[in-house]
Amino acid sequence: MTTMKSNLHPSTEMLEKFVSGDLSVGVNLAISAHVEMCDQCKSAIQEIELRTADQWTNAESSSSAVYQADTASMIDSIIATPQLKEPIEEESEVGSIHMLDRSVKLPKVLAKAASEGLVWKQLGAGISQADVKIDEEAHCSFLYMKPGSQTPVHKHQGTETTLVLDGSMTDELGEYGKSDFIFRTNNDTHQPRTEDGCLCFSVLDSPLTFTKGLARLLNPINRLRFQRAVGKTLS
Repeated sequence: MTTMKSNLHPSTEMLEKFVSGDLSVGVNLAISAHVEMCDQCKSAIQEIELRTADQWTNAESSSSAVYQADTASMIDSIIATPQLKEPIEEESEVGSIHMLDRSVKLPKVLAKAASEGLVWKQLGAGISQADVKIDEEAHCSFLYMKPGSQTPVHKHQGTETTLVLDGSMTDELGEYGKSDFIFRTNNDTHQPRTEDGCLCFSVLDSPLTFTKGLARLLNPINRLRFQRAVGKTLS
């Protein structure tokens, strides 16, 4: 996938947690996809990895000795394990998502996540959603907004991570285009809208809450939808 200039990126703290493996599966996936499209964050990741490698190099000799012993033990174990005689075929992947008159090529990591197929559901007002069951703690999905559509005004009980895959959208907090990485917390209330259409990948760690109009009647449904997506009952 061709890299491009993004306006919004994961914070340095998030990138460090990404490298160390301290983020949820869904957020890791969103960052991986963003890095595939963003040269700036790709370089930042490389710098963090080099810095981490230097820290390992300067570790205490005792720790190094333990590591070498563990490595030797691991190698012995691998040698002793019977090897597969037949190669494993790679899983087929969904390379693109087709929306209206356009075809959107997915970042490789998202193509693999969508490889089992996407089931699109109409949420109303020109908005469709396809869930991806990859995270036991978060609701991960592709979200498509038709040209001229908007979501109800809402806030979040936790965090929302959004990666714009195609098109553009705006809200009270800014304007967002392809490859932009957007992170919202429970301090944010907004109403995303789009003029030309927008395809996103979204990660919610808690149900969103509509705050205005008749949409508020849908909040119990949002809570139930989140519970079904992550497979657990909220306290």
